[in-house]
Amino acid sequence: MLFKTSQIAISLALLFSGGIISCQSKTPEQIARVTELELIAAKQKAEATEIKEFVDSTPDLYKVNWKVCSDGFLDQDNNGCKESRDVRSIGFSEAVLVWGPVEEVKFFTKPNFSPNLQSVGLFAKSKGCLLLGKPDGGDQFYEIHQFTLKKGATLPNPSSTKIDQLSPQDKVQAIRAAIDNAENEIASLNNFGVSSTGFMPNTAKQPCLTLEKWKKQ
Repeated sequence: MLFKTSQIAISLALLFSGGIISCQSKTPEQIARVTELELIAAKQKAEATEIKEFVDSTPDLYKVNWKVCSDGFLDQDNNGCKESRDVRSIGFSEAVLVWGPVEEVKFFTKPNFSPNLQSVGLFAKSKGCLLLGKPDGGDQFYEIHQFTLKKGATLPNPSSTKIDQLSPQDKVQAIRAAIDNAENEIASLNNFGVSSTGFMPNTAKQPCLTLEKWKKQ
């Protein structure tokens, strides 16, 4: 977005200074182009102001990564470990951003549809996930990721997780990215009835559930 804004500013400067055209030689098309650039610049300035207000009015962001290893996983790929990365890649989930402070990380279990398995959720006590927008509730446990283990398998240790606070600059970038992704998702759902990942929306797999909602799911 910053790159695009700079391009627009340069284009406007050249247009008004005569670097591209002089005031006397402007055609209707060129005048329309100047107007278009001005409207785009005004919109981006308003968006930047809104993002700054959002950043200033929200808590610090924390990144939750994990490396959970267990012989209770049905598949033992990657030496029986499930890991995340800052950016999703093949074989790795994406780290989750939550509103801080992160007071505690804990694993919880609930029955699985299969009697031989158990569902295990990794939860962080925080103010919610960035993915859900601005925090509007108090501190409680929110689901970070869910695993499926054999019934009776030992639960992972909370030390399997890594919590990092984002810098102010990284917080701004993360919020910008979340807004862009949300806009793409809304457009995809409105235009095609599917999420931007290409899958039908599924309310049973809502992200960042509270512990209470997760247990009822």
